[in-house]
Amino acid sequence: MADTTSIVEARARLREERVDCLLVDDPAHPEPGVVTRTDLLDALTVDGLPVQAPVGPLASRPLVTQQTTDVLFQALVTMAERHIERVAVREGNTIVGTLGMAEVLSHYASHSHLITLRLARARSLEDVIDAARGMDRLVRTLHAQGARMPALMELVSALNSRVMGRLFELLVPARMQSRLCLLVLGSEGRREQLLKTDQDNALVVEDGLDWPGLEDAMARFTAALAEVGYPPCAGGVMVSRPHWRLSATQWRARLDQWRSQYDPQAAMDLSITLDARPVAGNAALFAPLEAQMLALGGDERLLHSMAVAVLQFESPLSFFGQLRQGERGLDIKRGGIFPVVHGLRCLALKHGIAQRSSFARCDALVDCGGLDAPLARDLAQALAVLQRLRLDAQLATLDAGGVPDNLLHPDTLRRLDRELLRDALRVVKAFRQHVRIAFHLSD
Repeated sequence: MADTTSIVEARARLREERVDCLLVDDPAHPEPGVVTRTDLLDALTVDGLPVQAPVGPLASRPLVTQQTTDVLFQALVTMAERHIERVAVREGNTIVGTLGMAEVLSHYASHSHLITLRLARARSLEDVIDAARGMDRLVRTLHAQGARMPALMELVSALNSRVMGRLFELLVPARMQSRLCLLVLGSEGRREQLLKTDQDNALVVEDGLDWPGLEDAMARFTAALAEVGYPPCAGGVMVSRPHWRLSATQWRARLDQWRSQYDPQAAMDLSITLDARPVAGNAALFAPLEAQMLALGGDERLLHSMAVAVLQFESPLSFFGQLRQGERGLDIKRGGIFPVVHGLRCLALKHGIAQRSSFARCDALVDCGGLDAPLARDLAQALAVLQRLRLDAQLATLDAGGVPDNLLHPDTLRRLDRELLRDALRVVKAFRQHVRIAFHLSD
């Protein structure tokens, strides 16, 4: 459709083609834009434009696109992260169509699970709670339909980010939002979250900001997250605590302090902060801190101190390849997921890799020579298996009325899953040895 096409002609075209958006070509732009049915209605009813006005100025640019070869899930993640409801689809450089949020989700789940749309329209805490209530059901549905673990975790993290961002917008005055940056840490920062777990968040405050209401607003934010279903962090890693609510200058000093302080608490705080990701407010406040964290990779003593944690938990796999478990079961996080995630975090820091996802870190480490391709491939597969088995166990615990944890009971697993668990833990064992050598750790 040409940019000079009138609004009334565009509306007729929408009805004729039975679609809700049109691509608009404009000689002033190298690529087309997109105009939706809502854009046209707003132009007429809100902006008061005449029906003969051209649609060119109404088109949104630049187009957000996916390739035809991308997995369908990636389109869902893109829309959730970019706060949009439609992407253009390319085959090479040619646009072949568009894809909407409702169309993608209808492929995977019922319309009751259109969480992103409901979050976008949320105007109160109750609205957010109502929208987030469907997230566990969505995870169940997509998991049952065979969604790949990395894609499922990305989607859940994107939705979690939307929940937190919406609460931030509702609870922090608009005039203050550009002077704050809300960060998520740990697994949420790595986009490796599935079911709702403890809050792990922090706040960067613009230097010189004097806002007496900050403490109260962050207390209400933490309480609101708890109401939505994210329980308070047992370790207190939350914006309601001054320790995790600092000015930009204070954060820089804290990073310098962590660099020289090697006690276990400092090491734990630094580790989860290395996965920090901004989800609301002014992301520019975080950029200098991110650069400072990457620079820590040049400190060999710090890297050595951090990497020791990869070896702190005993492997659940015996010398003879048998699965070992305690009285309560096998802790899959301590024995499998943590060594992989933390080992990759340390290697990524050593090689100056900015990616946060464990899977992305694997790929980047191969590219820079920090990890052999076969081990990286096995690690990604092992981590996906461990995450899938943990999710299976957590969903079963929820079904039984319990509280999800990180424990597995190998004797209850199917034979194939037991073998997959053994294979995954063998890969973890090999990776621990790689980390031992890379950071010169003693036996």
